[in-house]
Amino acid sequence: MRTLTLGVVAVLIVDAGPALAQEPPAVTLEASSTIVSFPDEVGLSGTVEPVIEGESVRILDEEGRIRAETTPQADGTYSLRLAPLRSTTFTAQYALAMSEPVRVRVRSLVTARLRSAPLFGRALVTGSVRPRHRGGRAEVRLLRNGRVVEKRTVSLRDGMWIKTGFYIARLGTYRARIHFNDDDHAPAWASSSTRSTATPNLTVGSSGDPVKRLEGRLIGLGYYLPKPDRSYDEKTRDAVIAFNKVQGRARVGSVDAATWSVLTSPRPARARHDWNGRHIEIDQSQQVVKVVDGGKVRWLLHTSTGANGYTHDGLYRFYRQIDGYSGGRLYHPSYFHGRRAIHGWPEVPTYPASHGCARVPMWAAKWINGKIGIGMRVAVYH
Repeated sequence: MRTLTLGVVAVLIVDAGPALAQEPPAVTLEASSTIVSFPDEVGLSGTVEPVIEGESVRILDEEGRIRAETTPQADGTYSLRLAPLRSTTFTAQYALAMSEPVRVRVRSLVTARLRSAPLFGRALVTGSVRPRHRGGRAEVRLLRNGRVVEKRTVSLRDGMWIKTGFYIARLGTYRARIHFNDDDHAPAWASSSTRSTATPNLTVGSSGDPVKRLEGRLIGLGYYLPKPDRSYDEKTRDAVIAFNKVQGRARVGSVDAATWSVLTSPRPARARHDWNGRHIEIDQSQQVVKVVDGGKVRWLLHTSTGANGYTHDGLYRFYRQIDGYSGGRLYHPSYFHGRRAIHGWPEVPTYPASHGCARVPMWAAKWINGKIGIGMRVAVYH
């Protein structure tokens, strides 16, 4: 009986030994944050059990590549830091053990800059997205007074740089915002500083980019100027006078903040007649000459018609033109009613002052003469 008891004890001891030796290793993995901003690091840590001498913990990405490796402490803990370039799922491997996967999302570093918001000009937006992302695209938004007024998607230059422009058509306070989001990164965005549209006072003698933008706007509205430049001269003045006439404003040739405002949403110039082809209209109420194509006003020009009603309302046709000066010193005249003509003259007041002709500025006389043909209709009206 005593021998049997000892035998049982011996068997129990022999069976317990192999059970301890076959205990499998285990490893855990945790991230200090599930989302990090480039180029910040994320902390990865965990525990192993049991600690096996000479065995290290390997951090693998979703493609099975080793991204880092470390040796656990004597108590089975380990930790390390990584700076991922894109969103990645990490797994810890220890001997034959694998941890549960941990997803770490990376938010790109985005910058945005709006240099200025020039009225009737191009607002340049620049920025960057890091890290580089070949073939990437970002959305650029333009906000006016806090509301999105335009947006577009642009390709990243060299996988990083952003550059685009927006036309500024209205007064206000502007800001640019750049958004970046793709399969490899968490949504990220950046906003620029705010920029307000400027409304400088301009007059003859002014110069610079505001003058060029003013002239471009006037040309776009149909007020004749040869081309936009940076010099506010008599041509610019005459175009501004014509604009103010059509808008029913004071007939001045200078620009102030109120003028800029009206330029953003002006009263359109309209033709009295919708005849096919081209014709000329002399609007004595507004004191402008209109070049009309197919019923649409194509160009407008400052004029001064006859004082005391000497320019007679009616429908006429041009019957004679002179290339140069007439005997009466009319410059490039186009005659439509007796000796009445559209012609260049050194002085073109803002009110009716001629003897019956429609005076136009000397610098525009040859141009308007070239837009007129013999037999072309001209309508004169109030």
